[in-house]
Amino acid sequence: MSYLLPFLLTFLLSIILTGWAKFWGEKYKILAAPRKRDIHKKPLPRIGGLAISISFILVAILVFRFIYPDLAFGATRFANFDTHFWGIVVGASLISLTMFFDDLYNLKPWPKLLIQIGVALVVIASGIGIDRITNPFGAEINLNSVYIPVFTLSGITYHFSLFSDLLTLIWIVGMMNVLNFIDGVDGLASGQSAIAALTIFLLSLSASVNQPATAMISIILAGASLGFLIWNFPPAKIFMGDSGSMFLGFMLGVLPLISGGKMATAFLVLGFPIVDGLVVAVGRLLRRKNPLTTPDKTHLHHRFLAAGFSQRQAILAMYLIAIAFGWVALRSTTTNKLIAAGILVLTLLALIFVLTSLAKLRAKRAE
Repeated sequence: MSYLLPFLLTFLLSIILTGWAKFWGEKYKILAAPRKRDIHKKPLPRIGGLAISISFILVAILVFRFIYPDLAFGATRFANFDTHFWGIVVGASLISLTMFFDDLYNLKPWPKLLIQIGVALVVIASGIGIDRITNPFGAEINLNSVYIPVFTLSGITYHFSLFSDLLTLIWIVGMMNVLNFIDGVDGLASGQSAIAALTIFLLSLSASVNQPATAMISIILAGASLGFLIWNFPPAKIFMGDSGSMFLGFMLGVLPLISGGKMATAFLVLGFPIVDGLVVAVGRLLRRKNPLTTPDKTHLHHRFLAAGFSQRQAILAMYLIAIAFGWVALRSTTTNKLIAAGILVLTLLALIFVLTSLAKLRAKRAE
């Protein structure tokens, strides 16, 4: 099985579609005007996310339907694809299209949250979820111990698994917002997503996991992300908008679940944006502000810039951190991953302290 061809096809298609989105965004003035907290100085097209999602969906359907029709995730098949694939493609399409309308018309926060929940429920309905959690100190924790009947259709009663489905819902919605959070500096969200997708690709190919379908989806996502990054690396020529960041967050929420619930791996690769998002949210709550929608400059990438780093230096530093912890995730047992996760949190807190101190020192020198 070849993974290189799907990767290159998605990569090239993403480059072409992003160029097309840039052209139409400029022609019809679908632009992101600079705001007080923004880094860019001139209006830029903000519809690049569609290029990422469309290139991913088209190549995924092509590969799973025509090139490798026997490739599957092991779920029940329906209309030539298994239900997990349907959950991924339908969920990805819904979040990308609805958030595209947000890019155009600026939806209110609550409708956006309801859309995210609805998309997560589509994934859960397809059979994807967190069924168990590995316990390094004993037996696995089964999350399917409490079922709540939802409705009955054709004599079949459908249930909501309280702990499994609820945790899956929180995880997927949380990941969508994490990627949206870090999409505040050129190249960060797409680059981090590519690193995470490549890490899960390598994990899926390992003997202990051996999931070629998950590896294929991951490498296609990496190609779509890197194709967009060609246009988005600083100085950016186009932005992905919420249609892109929410799509990437959705995919990075789903990929660890279909690779055997490898949430610890996903946390290590995306640990910095996840913990950074939590730190920012807590800070906003302490200031009695909305943790999801309050504009400020307290994210890690803002702290790098305030400390005197350039955009490229900031994102390259965060790329290296993600690659380093991704390498640890690939080579570690579950217990070591938990230890590494603790080190990651401490490293981030120390980095925030150092960057804040540098920013204060820089501000004093400028007085």
